[in-house]
Parts: sequence; structure tokens; C-alpha cells
Amino acid sequence: MVKDLETTTRRYTKKSLMAFLEGKKNLDWIIGAIRSSGLTGEKLQKIFDELRDYSSNERYLIVHQKCKKEEIL
Repeated sequence: MVKDLETTTRRYTKKSLMAFLEGKKNLDWIIGAIRSSGLTGEKLQKIFDELRDYSSNERYLIVHQKCKKEEIL
């Protein structure tokens, strides 16, 4: 079964964000991964909302604020 591009992109972005929240990747890496995914605005915010309580609140806030500053969100 072939998954559509949006589903694949969403899954990639979510797993990348999870890796950052777990401390496996740095801020520059996750911003690059998010930018390369092409997800912005509401679609990206939905992923953030799903992961709000996933891990470190501090790391979540750091990446969320950086995305707002970079106008990705």
C-alpha cells in the first residue's frame, strides 16, 4: 500500500519532532527538518498540539517559539 505524500510528510515531521523532544537532536536540526517538510501553519501546529505532553516542556517551548520566530507557525 502506497501512502500519500501528505501522510508521509506528516509522519516524518512528527517523528523528527519527537527525536528533538527526546533530546536526540539539536534545535538547528529540527528547524531544518521542519523547513524541509514544507509543513507550516495549522498543519504544523496540529503536530505540536499532539506532542504537547510528549516530553520535556522546556524543549517543546524552545522549538515552538523558534518556529514562531522563524514564521513557520
